[in-house]
Amino acid sequence: MMNIETYNTIPQANNSFNNQNKKETFFTVKLVKSGLADMLWQLSLLYRVAQLLDYTYVHTPINYDKRYRLNFLGKTIKKIENAINKLIKIDRYSHITSNFLGLDRLKYNINEQKFIKYKIIEVPISEIYQEDKISDIEQLKEYVKEFINGVNPTSKKVIYCLTFTPELYKGLRAFHLYDLLNNVDPEAIALNPLKFQLAESYRKAREYRPVDIPFNDEKVKVVVHLRKGDRMLVNLNKKLIGVFSTKVKVLESLSDLSEWENNNYSNSNETYKADNLLQKIFDRYGKDNFSVIVMTDGYERTFQNIRHAISKGEITLSQEEKRQLYLAEKTANQEFENFSHHSNVSTIIGESEKNTFPSIHAIVSADIVIKTTGGFAWVLHSLFKSPTRPSAIIQLGQDEDKTVEDIGLFLAENISGFKSR
Repeated sequence: MMNIETYNTIPQANNSFNNQNKKETFFTVKLVKSGLADMLWQLSLLYRVAQLLDYTYVHTPINYDKRYRLNFLGKTIKKIENAINKLIKIDRYSHITSNFLGLDRLKYNINEQKFIKYKIIEVPISEIYQEDKISDIEQLKEYVKEFINGVNPTSKKVIYCLTFTPELYKGLRAFHLYDLLNNVDPEAIALNPLKFQLAESYRKAREYRPVDIPFNDEKVKVVVHLRKGDRMLVNLNKKLIGVFSTKVKVLESLSDLSEWENNNYSNSNETYKADNLLQKIFDRYGKDNFSVIVMTDGYERTFQNIRHAISKGEITLSQEEKRQLYLAEKTANQEFENFSHHSNVSTIIGESEKNTFPSIHAIVSADIVIKTTGGFAWVLHSLFKSPTRPSAIIQLGQDEDKTVEDIGLFLAENISGFKSR
């Protein structure tokens, strides 16, 4: 079995979404506010639930959480933006990013004149989906239908709103639902209309707002995504500082970490593993065959969160530890310089509006995505990449030699004109 996740041609679904004679039943979604990729993943789950009933999607704008600290100027600008957002009811940054992704170009949008008089009826998926009662997709379908049939709305103009709530995050409930949906017939998954709509809308968005990225389209395009800033351990001699999202805590040793935390923290070894994997790929299949972009949020967020925790009295460091912290911050991003010895590798380092769109476009455009923790690269690539172009997603840290072999098989089968050495 290959240790890479491959995405092959996805034809447009031939189902009731294309049946113009059938009366449409509309649905939208209500998501838990979090990061962009996480909210898109929530959307994809709820969409697939509604797809079981042949409902038609109406897009509700996504207002996502950027999840990083701001400096004084940034906070001042954010306050002004918040005041404007309150008046126009739109988050500027989320609005711009959603438009960049082409979400404003989906077939139906809830803000259209067409839907002004429609009644919104919430469908609480977290209540309907009970793992101990639902063991297959048909049962899930029946439970959702039973709830909706019991609502009996007085108006014929209805949009059902499938809701994703914090309760679905408890334990692994959302992942149980994901696995259940993946147990549907593989052909049905391949015919997922959402993938087609998102990819097509993204392509149209690029036609009127192109993005310049350092990819050579004549070569195999590879993205390496290294998640760093919000999942990091900083070693200060005898003390460890753990940063996860905006949470910061002091640890005496690695044994203080839970198993989950230990598996999800980033470290500099990942960067060197990525560089080593690229070198093995180049040695085996020829460096000139590849165009690579390495992207990372870097460590700015790590140290912003630590300084914030110190200022708020959430953690206490001695003067010597603060000195060590300062030195660690000065040298943290130097590990990414290691990629500069490859003439065919470019880097995008740091979180900023300037970097966001090139990073997204590189992930969507790649033939091969190599990723570490988190779902940013996986979600964006699998939802927005061209449905007619095969691609692969690789989890960094697997057996390198087997990964190199599997990449060779993927390239030979899917990349026109590619010849293995």
